[in-house]
Amino acid sequence: MSTPALTHPLRQPTFFRLWAASFFTEVTRWGLLIAVPLYALSLTGSALITSTVAMLGLLPSLVLTPLAGIFADRWNPARFLAWLAIVRGVLLLPLLLVQDMRHLWILYLVAAAEAGLTAMFESVKNALLPTVVAPAQLVTANATISLNSNLGRLVGSPLGGVMLTWAGINGVVVAAVAPLVLTVMLVLTISGTRAAGPPPGPGTAFWRESLGGLRTIWASGRLRAVMIVVSLMSVAQGMFVILFLLFVTDLLGGGESEAGLLRGVQAVGGLIGGALAGIIARKLNMNQFVSHGLMIFALISLATWNSALLTTALWVYVGLFVLAGAPGVWIMAGWLSVVQRATPAGLRGRVMSSFLALSDGLQALGMLLAGVLVSFIPTLGLLNLQAAVLLLASVLAWRMLPGDRTDVPGAVVQPSEESHPSEESRASEESRSS
Repeated sequence: MSTPALTHPLRQPTFFRLWAASFFTEVTRWGLLIAVPLYALSLTGSALITSTVAMLGLLPSLVLTPLAGIFADRWNPARFLAWLAIVRGVLLLPLLLVQDMRHLWILYLVAAAEAGLTAMFESVKNALLPTVVAPAQLVTANATISLNSNLGRLVGSPLGGVMLTWAGINGVVVAAVAPLVLTVMLVLTISGTRAAGPPPGPGTAFWRESLGGLRTIWASGRLRAVMIVVSLMSVAQGMFVILFLLFVTDLLGGGESEAGLLRGVQAVGGLIGGALAGIIARKLNMNQFVSHGLMIFALISLATWNSALLTTALWVYVGLFVLAGAPGVWIMAGWLSVVQRATPAGLRGRVMSSFLALSDGLQALGMLLAGVLVSFIPTLGLLNLQAAVLLLASVLAWRMLPGDRTDVPGAVVQPSEESHPSEESRASEESRSS
């Protein structure tokens, strides 16, 4: 019997509300990413302090994201998302008190809290997503919701800059809190309960329960494979953050405006990639989304970096960075879908939070690695090394994540078929003991 065609996830009211809530949180995030460092620069005139404010975005997630995973598995995840958005809005209010350098410590604390709570929101949202769409729609749903990072950048970045210019920090706070209010209203309409899964045993230490995600990853061959691939991707991404600026300044002879343009046009490619994801998902399974997407992304990266030997014409790199945005969405949609599909329902929060915390930590390691190696290796050599790491990740994804019958496009798989029974039992037993 043939499987009936499924409508696009955005036509399903529950997913649409989750998608819209995610979009509004991204508008707030990108608006603050632009406005808060700029405000710090206007107060201090110090690039060092400004970069410190910006760097606070990675560190809090290493601590707070694992906590989000535990809460997501214990509580109703939709209600938890609402509370996270409320707390984010309340903690933005102290920005109204920042008027000069004496209040800079408030800016630091708010930036750190905002980054940590945003990471928690992402972790819980990714754990909730598989409960609101059919298994066969995971890749399309993840790609669609990944569009929000690009849409949020296109809307939130100029909004943050304009509000800071026209209305000062008070206007920024209003513009940041308003989308969060809409987020709360949307997620409260999503019905849901705590995912069925093994409850924590009596007397289980809270900190030990946080290790349940790592134990589940280690118990599953597929999750271990994704962990290796995501680790390599994260190191490469961290290297990119540092090397991209050197690429623009040293190899292209550009400056801040050229760097901003190239990073901005990636969002256009991301929108195109997200729009095409539903069509491609009919041909490729979720594992192929990861391996093929990484291969395309790595080849575009190699072409981009080495084109500097031939030309510095900006329009060439605008085109290449637009192209790079599309496979970036496919990669994210693919690995998220594999993890969501391979994880028992009651452990998704902890597993997803473990992946996101690992990714943030290894991105920081990649930044540090690039900063150290740049003194010994030419910029172009390091850029090619970064692309080689992506190539290695694509090969490992192809070898370690082969397609199987549960990943055939359009196939509907019941939760009990998502992993081998003995593997799921081991994960459940380890969660009880943790």
